Formats: sequence, structure tokens, C-alpha cells
Amino acid sequence: MRTPSGFAAFQRPSLAFTLSGVVLLGGILALYGRQYGWFERSLRIQLVVPSSQGLHIGTPVQLSGLRIGVLDRLTLLPDGRVQLDLRVPDRYRPWLSPRSTATIGRDGLLGDSVVELTAAPMPAASVPRSFSVSTRLTPGLDSLLTGLEATRADLQKLLVSSTRVTDREIPASLSQLRTTLASGTAVSGTINRELPPTAAQLRATLSTASRTAQSAEKTSEQMQQALREMRPDLRQALAEFSSAIHRTNSLLEHVNRWLLPADRWDAPSAAPPGGPVAPAQGNSTAPKSGPRSSASP
Repeated sequence: MRTPSGFAAFQRPSLAFTLSGVVLLGGILALYGRQYGWFERSLRIQLVVPSSQGLHIGTPVQLSGLRIGVLDRLTLLPDGRVQLDLRVPDRYRPWLSPRSTATIGRDGLLGDSVVELTAAPMPAASVPRSFSVSTRLTPGLDSLLTGLEATRADLQKLLVSSTRVTDREIPASLSQLRTTLASGTAVSGTINRELPPTAAQLRATLSTASRTAQSAEKTSEQMQQALREMRPDLRQALAEFSSAIHRTNSLLEHVNRWLLPADRWDAPSAAPPGGPVAPAQGNSTAPKSGPRSSASP
């Protein structure tokens, strides 16, 4: 009788643990089902890509960086391309339409592949439950690596060309630089030899010029002093000279007035009747004339 009672006591906790596990599993399934739309109507979106590399069933589908669905099926087409069937819950219909585009990318730089959809809102009534979208290809990691390899090759060629030019041009440039430095050294030596005598002569010349300037300054001051001293005498001499000129002009005016009647006496007289009388030969006398003045009245 004790054994069945012990077994029943052991069975009750096991049953409770099992029920708890089932409830937890059901909650997890419900959560995933809610997230991936297992228990609600879904949109079926198709797109065609050249290759399914990196893609698999269950690859996330994103919209503006948010996970909204999964890749549900991959189908190989007769032309070698791959058709992808996406399953997206119906609640995202307001943001998706046949005008949306799909891009195959990665979640981060080195993450897993994802299918990224772009939003193209349309009235929900006009959006069918199943439609196709166009694919916009983006360069993948392999393309980037190929481009980097090509860039590396170009850089290598550039470095080789630069090395050749450097090997050819640098020796000549160094030779010219040595020649220039030698010329500069020679010029510097010449300057060092010639500069002391020239500096002494320049100092002597500057000293002489300074003394000359001082003498000129003293001479200028003396001349100014002499002019200041001579100014009153010069004014007096100019006044006397002006007075003498005035008296001379008055004297000349009186002389002209005194000589004016004598000029009138020299006027020719009228000829006698019977014609002019010829002067006797050998005893000709010139008529006397009165005093004349060279100055006009």
C-alpha cells in the first residue's frame, strides 16, 4: 500500500512540471507565431534574383530596418535565376505594394543576409494578397573585395612608376643641389672676406656724412641768423633806392618839359619868293639849329 502512494506523490510534481513546460513551449510558439505571422493572414511577395548565395529558408525580411517576415521558399527558374517567395503578415499591407522594391543585403558589414523591402504605401483595398516586386541589386562583399583588389593593383602600378621616376630624377636633383650649395659656400666666403673692409669704409663714409650734415646744419643756422640781421638794413637800402628812382623820374620829367620848346624851334621855315636860293660853292654853311633833346616830350 505504501508503494502506490509514493508513486502517486512522485507523479504529481512531474505532471505539474510537464504542464509548465507545455505552457512555456506554447507561449514561445505563440510569440514566434505572432512575430512571423503563423496564425494570421499573410502577404505573399515574389521577387527574382540572379543568385541565392547567402539566402536560405527563414532569411529575415526587413522594412526600414525592422523585421517583418521571412523567406518562405526558393525556386530555381529555367533561366538559372532564383525566385524568392516572402511571407509577410497582413498587418504590414499599408506599407507594401507592387511599387515596392527589394534589395539583398547584409545585417551589418559581416552579418547574415537579409531581404530589405522599401515602403510604397497604397490604399489597402488596392493591394493584392500576392504580388511581385522588382529587385535592386547592390554590390556585395565579394564585389567590394574585387574592387579593392583592382584598386590595390592600380596603386601598385602607381608606386612602381613613382619609384622609377624617383630613381631617375633624384640623382640629378641631388647633383644640382650639391652644385648650388657649393656656389652658396663660395659666395658666403667672398662675403666674409669683403665685408670687414667694406664695413669699415661704410662706417667712415657714414661718419663723414654725419659731420657734413652737422656742418651744413650749422651753416644753415648761421645763414638764417645773417639774414635776420641783414633784413632791417636791406629794407632801408631798398627804401632809399626807391626814393632815388622816384627823384630821377621827376628830374627826367622836368628836363623833358624844358627841352620841348627847343624841338619846336627846329621846325623848317617857309621858302622865299622866287624859289630856293642855292648856297655858294666853297662857302656853304649849315644853318644852326637849336639844342635838341633825344628824349621825346
